[in-house]
Amino acid sequence: MGEVLSRLGGSGRARVFDCYTRVVGATLRARSMPERITDTTLYVRVATSALAHELTLLRGEILARMARELGPGVIVELRTRVGRIPDAVVAPTRSSR
Repeated sequence: MGEVLSRLGGSGRARVFDCYTRVVGATLRARSMPERITDTTLYVRVATSALAHELTLLRGEILARMARELGPGVIVELRTRVGRIPDAVVAPTRSSR
């Protein structure tokens, strides 16, 4: 993994985590968070099993977007785990007009 992340420059882990949060969109960003990387697998914590299923269905699209930004072979698999998402991760909601 170190070799793959070193190709990214800077803090490879931070770049992967930032990339994930950009490519998933607001809804998933507010209800999920990247936790760790093992080899070329990104592990993501999600708030509910329904979101884990949704993320699994979107896995191909998310990985393709990440590959466009990070390069091919950096992250090739996405795994989920249901758990509490810290309040600091949850994006603030917009107020009604």
